[in-house]
Amino acid sequence: MTSNAMTWLASAPVRTADIGGWTDTWFAGGGVVCNIALDHRARVTITHDPDALPTVDLALAITGERYTFRPDAAPRRHAIIEQAVTAAMPGGSVAIAIDDSIEPGSGLGTSAAVMVALVAGLLACDGHVLNPADIASRAHRYETSTGKQSGVQDHWASAFGGISLLAVEYPSAVRTSVAVTEATVSELGRRLHTVYLGSPHASSALHDEVIARLEARRAPCLDDMRRAAMTAAVALSGDDLVAYGAALTAHHEAVRAMHPRLIGSDADELAILAARGGARGWKVNGAGGEGGSMVVLGPANTDDDEALREAIAARGGWHVISAAIGAEGVRVDRQPFHADVMLIEERGR
Repeated sequence: MTSNAMTWLASAPVRTADIGGWTDTWFAGGGVVCNIALDHRARVTITHDPDALPTVDLALAITGERYTFRPDAAPRRHAIIEQAVTAAMPGGSVAIAIDDSIEPGSGLGTSAAVMVALVAGLLACDGHVLNPADIASRAHRYETSTGKQSGVQDHWASAFGGISLLAVEYPSAVRTSVAVTEATVSELGRRLHTVYLGSPHASSALHDEVIARLEARRAPCLDDMRRAAMTAAVALSGDDLVAYGAALTAHHEAVRAMHPRLIGSDADELAILAARGGARGWKVNGAGGEGGSMVVLGPANTDDDEALREAIAARGGWHVISAAIGAEGVRVDRQPFHADVMLIEERGR
C-alpha cells in the first residue's frame, strides 16, 4: 500500500415490516411498499490505493474466505459481490472486508444492505457524492445482473433509512418519507419486535413456483398487499397503531393466499403465540418460506408486551433482534489508512 491509500467504512441498515413486499418486483405490474429501516447494519471496510496495480482483495467474515483477483478476471466465487466491485471499481487496488454483523437469509434484505454499503463505499473511493437513489438503483442493478431475482424495496430502505413509502414501477421507485411523531416512534421502538426464527430461509425453488403462478394469472393478493401498504403509511402518519397492526396481518394473510408454503411452520407458531399474548399484528418478513424472520406488533400494555417478549425468548432457537427502528440510511466515513485494518483475523474474527 502506498502513502495515498485511504480506508472507508461503509454501513447500511436492513429493513423490517415490509408491507407491500412482493409488489416491488418485475412481475407484479407496479407496487406500493411501506417498510422500516432497522439499525441492524451491514458493514463493509474498503481500503483504496489509487497508485497500485488494479487488484481486488476480498475478505468475507461470514464464510472465513479471503481471496485476490484482477477486476477483469473475477472468479465468480461470490458473483453478486464481485459484479458490484468490478462494475464500480475505482482506479488502483481495493481491499474489501465484509463483516458478519447481520444474519444472512433472515428475510430482512441483508444482501441488499451489503450491496448498498459496498456500492456506496466504492463510489466514495472515486470521489462521488453520495446520492441514496443512485446508490439503491446501482446496487439493485448489479445484484440482478447475475440472474438473481430481487425486488427494489430492500435497496431503497438500506440507502435512505427511516420509514419509507415506495411507489414502484420496476426497476424504478419514488420514495416518500413517512412522517411519524416522536410518540409513535417511541411506541414502535418498544412494541415492534423483529423475531429471527432460528434458521435462514432457503426457498428459491418455492419462490420460482410463486412467480410462475403470478405470471400465469392476475393475483388479487397483490392488490391486497398494495392496499395494506397504503393503509400502513396512513396509519403511521396518523399515530394509529391499531390500524398499522391490522395492515401487518392483512399482508401476512395475503402472502398465505399467494402460496400457503410461504408462511412457514415457525411463523404460524409465532402468530398463534402473538395472538394469545395480545399482539396487534404480525407479518412474515421478506418473501417468506421456512426460517427467516417475522415482525410482531406487541400489545399496548407494557407488562403484556414484556410478557410476550419473554414468551418469545423462551422458545428455543428464536430471538428478538434488538435494534432501533427508523435507522439512518447508508453511511460512509473516511479514515486514515492503517495497514492492519483489512486483516479480519487480526480483528479477532
